[in-house]
Amino acid sequence: MIQALIILLHHSESSASNAKDELRMLDLEREILSDAIRHLYEAQAEGKITEQEREKLAASYKARMMSIKESISKDETIVALHDLEGMQEDLMKLFSERFGELTSKVDELRTKIDVKPIKEIPVRLPNQMSPSRMEKNEDAEEDEEAEVSEEKPKKKRKPPEERPDAKTEAEKRIDSIRSEVEKVLDKLGQMEIES
Repeated sequence: MIQALIILLHHSESSASNAKDELRMLDLEREILSDAIRHLYEAQAEGKITEQEREKLAASYKARMMSIKESISKDETIVALHDLEGMQEDLMKLFSERFGELTSKVDELRTKIDVKPIKEIPVRLPNQMSPSRMEKNEDAEEDEEAEVSEEKPKKKRKPPEERPDAKTEAEKRIDSIRSEVEKVLDKLGQMEIES
């Protein structure tokens, strides 16, 4: 699976590279054809050829120009797709790194104030659990907590001190991540508009 993905990425990269090279050559050929067609119009204006002769000579140039425009459009799409896939991969890596950093920071702060989650809370869509099931789960959790509290003597804990700097730091990180994601999305939007 990983090997197939590497081969696919390599294939995508090589086809994008080929498309860029072809775009360069097609652009040059388009310039040459444009000059040739312009010379034909100038020759007609100078009286060297008639309008019918100009159209006859220009027909093959115009047909080739249309073919070049189609090829350019296809190659630009290949290059844009490669660029977008790269940005998509970068965005996923960035998200993964930032999420990992955030998780580490949360774990570190929990350790500092000696707070552990009671149990992991699965992420559910709002429509997956009915309110009655939610109430039953809450009741079961309360019963579990009561059993645990009966088994162990209660220790009085001081409430964790409010640390405004920790909250501010977390908010700064979230804002930083949000701005990076917005930059990438803006870049994606600009690429879509350009193509």
